[in-house]
Amino acid sequence: MTTHLSDAIKGGSMPAVLDLPGVVLCRSAEFVSEDDSIVSGDTLQMVPMPKGSKILKLEVYYSALPAGCTGTDIGYGGDPDAFIHTLPMTGQNVKAYPGCFIRTSHITGDIIGLRDNPVGLLHTFTADDSIDIAFTKLNTKIPTSQHIKMAVWYKMIGTIKDET
Repeated sequence: MTTHLSDAIKGGSMPAVLDLPGVVLCRSAEFVSEDDSIVSGDTLQMVPMPKGSKILKLEVYYSALPAGCTGTDIGYGGDPDAFIHTLPMTGQNVKAYPGCFIRTSHITGDIIGLRDNPVGLLHTFTADDSIDIAFTKLNTKIPTSQHIKMAVWYKMIGTIKDET
């Protein structure tokens, strides 16, 4: 089990913590596979998240990953499938959470892969961490030059009095 790093994690920059009441912030990352070393059981650290950030929305894009990539979880160190559980990442798609839709080139309205009662909905990070992709069911290696992108919308807690 190997941990792979996105460009945002490799860069080592934690998003700035801004005290702006109600302002929605966004952080994104990209990963391009350099070889076929990603196998089942590996983790890809994608987006660094600062302490106090509350997750509002998450989107994942992936290029045409092999048909054997039938199970991926999206979460963080404390809960590896907090946002999405057993998402098949095959074909070329954009998956959105926590909205009740998954956009693909062919389907709108499909919610396969989302947790029934997601722990990650409005999750607040109590320490600096990252949002990760865990490859739980990968029947083949991910080939070279495959793209995985992630965007995370969040806001910082404590900037509006009645919001925790």
